[in-house]
Amino acid sequence: MNKVDNTTSSKLTAKQERFCVLYASDREFFGNGTQSYIEAYNVNIEKKNGYSTARRCASDNLAKPLILNRINELLEEDGLNDAFVDKQLKFLITQHQDHRAKIAAIKEYNNLKGRIANKIELTGKDGGPVVTQAEVVVKDL
Repeated sequence: MNKVDNTTSSKLTAKQERFCVLYASDREFFGNGTQSYIEAYNVNIEKKNGYSTARRCASDNLAKPLILNRINELLEEDGLNDAFVDKQLKFLITQHQDHRAKIAAIKEYNNLKGRIANKIELTGKDGGPVVTQAEVVVKDL
């Protein structure tokens, strides 16, 4: 009895899968949609509008839920997940070398935990305050 492949990759074309693999790899094309598209779809950028077409098509690809799901699957397979990011954030907060990174990490942590209330003052037509304070609420990720 054959096992059915329910992964996102089974629903993509070969070129779409190649695009996802290139985009999510830790190599030359990582995070570069245009270059990943050029390589996966064998686009000739010497042709008129070749590069701009690749850029537009890459953007279109990155808006497709199946492609985004597959990229996320690949990133998680490589260890990029919530637990990994939490470890990296913890490292940045507890290190003592790069204080700018430490402060940014602490701000991010506080923001994620909803511990920061941003004060916003808006003025109405009459010059009076419309809203004096709005609290930023961040849901658990």
